[in-house]
Amino acid sequence: MVPLASAAPALLGTTCINQQGAIIESIPLQGGKFACQSLLKITQANQYVIDFKNTSTIARFQHEIFQENGAQPDEAQGKHSSAGTSPNQATHSQALQKKDLLHILTGGLSSAEHNPFMLRHGRIVSLNPGTYRLITWLQSPYYLAAPTLLITDLASYQRQSNISAAASLLLLGTLLGLFAYYATLGALPGHMTERMYATFIFGNLVFHAAALGAFNQFFNWHWFYLTGLPLLIANLAYVSFICHLLGINQFHRPRLYQLSLIASSLLIALIVLGMIFPAWMLAMSRMGVLISLAFGLLCGLRLSMQRQIIGQLYLLTTIGFGMLCIMASSAANATQHIFTLEQLGLFAVTIHAILLSILVAYKLSRLHLEKEQLLVELQNTRSLALTDRLTSMPNRHALENKLLKLPQHGCLMFLDMDNLKHVNDQFGHEAGDLLLTLFSQILSNKLSEHGQLYRLGGDEFAILCHEDDVEWCEHQLEYTHIQLGKEGFAGVGASMGIVFAHEASSTEALLRIADKRMYENKRTRKNRKEMMQVLHP
Repeated sequence: MVPLASAAPALLGTTCINQQGAIIESIPLQGGKFACQSLLKITQANQYVIDFKNTSTIARFQHEIFQENGAQPDEAQGKHSSAGTSPNQATHSQALQKKDLLHILTGGLSSAEHNPFMLRHGRIVSLNPGTYRLITWLQSPYYLAAPTLLITDLASYQRQSNISAAASLLLLGTLLGLFAYYATLGALPGHMTERMYATFIFGNLVFHAAALGAFNQFFNWHWFYLTGLPLLIANLAYVSFICHLLGINQFHRPRLYQLSLIASSLLIALIVLGMIFPAWMLAMSRMGVLISLAFGLLCGLRLSMQRQIIGQLYLLTTIGFGMLCIMASSAANATQHIFTLEQLGLFAVTIHAILLSILVAYKLSRLHLEKEQLLVELQNTRSLALTDRLTSMPNRHALENKLLKLPQHGCLMFLDMDNLKHVNDQFGHEAGDLLLTLFSQILSNKLSEHGQLYRLGGDEFAILCHEDDVEWCEHQLEYTHIQLGKEGFAGVGASMGIVFAHEASSTEALLRIADKRMYENKRTRKNRKEMMQVLHP
């Protein structure tokens, strides 16, 4: 039995050359055509999978597996690459004998070849024990990471690819849900923060879906030449999002606003350069991410120093995102091959998007709370404006507002207290204030739901009631006179003038009629009192 350690397939002596036939240490990220040759040692007959362990951003690839039989592979590879041609051309058959060619496996994001594994470039091949020569041809306008070959047994690869594909689909679905939610909010007027945030999410969603091959797998879209462009646009929207989130504009924090203009100008320049030089699009996108993150860090640091809670929380999310990016780059280059750099980057972006969503929600909740507090303060201010400070009764302004909506069967009763001046002169204004307060409390409590008492100022009051409750209100006024006498304010009363809603067509007319009748009642009461003094000296 072959020991477990030696049963694993091994790739030995991998050498890569460029289109000009020069040997290179690693495949540059700016793209092009390359060929890599390796010796493949198999110790156990099995089904194996050949893939790239660290990246999926590859336009086209082709694996050719030859039975090693003493041919001169370097000469073959030199002839192939010096011509700068495709592996399907006749020079390849001249380089290696057709009888030695066992398998040809093709694929890539720009290829129409079916992917047997979700969001991966794995290709299945059955191999017996022996030594094989593996030649891999690569062609892509750019690479997110230098492709590194991987070969493993089918069972292990299936377990790992299922996990990575499920995680990737979950993350893409999360970004799609966040985009739909904030795009809906952003469509509303005055929600520029949500609008820019939705644009940021959408750009990242398009880029990662294209880089992982989701468009290729689900929509048969095989063109991805400028997929770095949405990422640059997302970075541009991110700068605007930061400004709206943190309240940065030309009037508030003008220095940071000027810095945002510089960052936006640089990002626009990168977009233009990326369109002119597509092979550098991903390099421009990386630079755009650095610019937007650097701007965000500076804004977060500045506002954190000013103890602004939103700035502090944003700084934490940005630092966390930077750490996730560093960890993703390190993990992609490690021997573990369950996740590619694109999948790890998607994880970092999704976590950052979720944290930013929480931050946006927190800001919205704070704005809502501040709005509620302002409404309460406004209501309190309005209440104070419509309330008499001494008696806590509604004042003249409140009465005038009610008179504008006085029903047809409504009634206005004007009241003018008698002898308030006498109480003030004899016992002081504190006693007068006490009299006004007692009068208001006693009468208001007795009126209950039958009428509403208002203090108009000085010794003037008013009652609004239904015309059927007028007699009830008059009785309560008499009761109040009696109670004031028991409290030590003998001889204190109130003159009354009554007017019904149907007697006047305007508020001014109602007030004028009620005031006139009140003074008539006061004169009548005064004359009656003088006559009683004459009859009963």
